[in-house]
Amino acid sequence: MGKLFGTLFLIALLVGAINVGGLIWSGAKDPASEPFTAFTTPPPDIVAGTTENGYYMLVGFAAAANSDPVKTGYDIWREAEDGRGHYFYDYAKEGRTELRVSLDLTQMIQGWKIEDLVAHPEQFEETLKTFRAGSNQLLTRYAQWLEMPFDDEGYGHTGSPRMTELFLAHRVYLADGFAQGHANGLDRLAADLPTWRVVLAHAKTPAVKLLAAAAVSDDARLISSLLSRQPDATTAKRLAALAPPMTDEEKSLRWLVQHEFVTGLSRFKSVVLTQGPAPRQQSEDHERWLTDMTGLGADTIVRIEAPLPTNPVLLALAKKQRTLNLYAAYYENLVKAFANVPIKLPTLHETARQGPRNVLDPLLNPVNNIFASAPEPAWTPVLGYVREADARLRLASLQVGLLDVPHEKAMAAAIGKAGPDYYDPFTGIPMVWNAAQGSIYSVGRDGRDDGGESSFDVSIKLDEPLPPSMVPKKPAKPAAKPKAKPAPKSAAKPVPKAAPKEAPPAAKSSVPTEPAPAAPPPPAGPPASSPPAAPPAGTPAN
Repeated sequence: MGKLFGTLFLIALLVGAINVGGLIWSGAKDPASEPFTAFTTPPPDIVAGTTENGYYMLVGFAAAANSDPVKTGYDIWREAEDGRGHYFYDYAKEGRTELRVSLDLTQMIQGWKIEDLVAHPEQFEETLKTFRAGSNQLLTRYAQWLEMPFDDEGYGHTGSPRMTELFLAHRVYLADGFAQGHANGLDRLAADLPTWRVVLAHAKTPAVKLLAAAAVSDDARLISSLLSRQPDATTAKRLAALAPPMTDEEKSLRWLVQHEFVTGLSRFKSVVLTQGPAPRQQSEDHERWLTDMTGLGADTIVRIEAPLPTNPVLLALAKKQRTLNLYAAYYENLVKAFANVPIKLPTLHETARQGPRNVLDPLLNPVNNIFASAPEPAWTPVLGYVREADARLRLASLQVGLLDVPHEKAMAAAIGKAGPDYYDPFTGIPMVWNAAQGSIYSVGRDGRDDGGESSFDVSIKLDEPLPPSMVPKKPAKPAAKPKAKPAPKSAAKPVPKAAPKEAPPAAKSSVPTEPAPAAPPPPAGPPASSPPAAPPAGTPAN
């Protein structure tokens, strides 16, 4: 019996070896699949010129004060383009990061609770002074960047650009506006959010997509904070126009997936590199800052890279067209699954194992088992973060429609009737109303209802107290008129209510009248401390 199993095993091993050899010999002859062709077709260029594209300003944003940040960014990009898919953006050269913000100030601004720009703008004054003193030119550049068109030219490039100063300038730009009053703050918000939504829609790389989602989340938080303070109808309408739910283009991760596919293909090729380790380390530092700022895992961007087998034999197989077609099939399934609610994404291993299986399959079909030694791509955190930004926009839009709804009686019904565009993107059902807290919320990335707890759910309050700067001033009261000096007690007084009516006085005559006889003294009886009884009306003073 043992000899029989041994014989079968040797036969299977021989067949597998022949299969592997055949794949290595002829795998390149397999035709490219439709998904492979689609994922290797470059995206269209949205911005034709180089000097007009805000992407280059983003790359060179921290360049020296006397330099052109757009040209500096383009130079950095051009150097990496020469080794596309292998070279990283190099910031080590002189003048490329002269306006970088100190770590202490970065952490301070990054740690802001953005809603407090509305509620307590005064608490940011010292930080704003510090930023203006050393980095005021970044604000000037940021205002210029907001006016520029944007197309993500990082597509197909390895690594990520430096984005810290751009994000800090975004926050300081808003804070500086609200410090000057809520009208100025709203004007800046109206300039900021549309630009970041364009960046979100045109992002083709994970780093740019996450950065844009973070900025959009900031702005959506500010909109909700303003709406929770019961603005007038004109302001509410203006805020509503800024915060419609995300479009399909803004939500899409299609180009991010293709970017990872083509950079993965680049890593299959052997290229002589002359860069050295510094640019790669800089890129890792930029991505570490980004994931820390967004609250994602430090390896989030690394974990979505196209995985390569570590075994040399399997790596040789992975370079063959048959395996590349399998990679493309996985990414096609992934893009389709991004619309799933709740989030449920396919795995590379599942795609590789599609079709009939048997106990000899690992030997007879090695190309379908290459990925067993490769890590599984993890796209859920990136998708969840973008959906969270969408949830904040949906909550803000929903908030506008709920301004005039009685909270206790009709709120839940109004939320349900708002329609699918305003449903929770994590559950596909209406947002949740917490009457006890006066809040509406999405369950957030973990998919669990935590009662609106803001540490886990995406939650906003519908009513917040007005900050002092927004409390309407009461009109000043007119000065009180001085009271008339009371007449002496002996003077004639109006008839008391209890007094009997007097006959109407006689008509006036030019003949003087005789004075009335004096009243008799009051009888003794009341104590000395009691005031004397008032004399009858019309009695003259003695």
